[in-house]
Amino acid sequence: MDPTDLLQRLALDPADLKPGPQRQANQEDAAARLGPTPGPVPCVACGDPARSTRIIATPDHGRRWLDLCRDCMLATADRGRRAVPLADTLAVLREAAEEAGVTVRVLVDPPQGA
Repeated sequence: MDPTDLLQRLALDPADLKPGPQRQANQEDAAARLGPTPGPVPCVACGDPARSTRIIATPDHGRRWLDLCRDCMLATADRGRRAVPLADTLAVLREAAEEAGVTVRVLVDPPQGA
């Protein structure tokens, strides 16, 4: 999901987000931002404690921190693409079922347009 769509989905104005560094943020930056000091960073969408953060590039406001709680992060996750091919996922499920000694039948939706 591109930053504009993401901000629209969360009903956020990029001007309200804290400016991010001009360089690429890394895991240490995120850990320092969400760490125990100076205290919990609120989710920019709902105000609950943030559990994830990242930098998004906005057209008019530059790079901004996007701090999200677990629920808001999951609600805006891009589910349109798979992280791994479906065949690989099914192979892992079959292997796990065999290891557990259970019989399973996995049903999947056919691809759209099929």
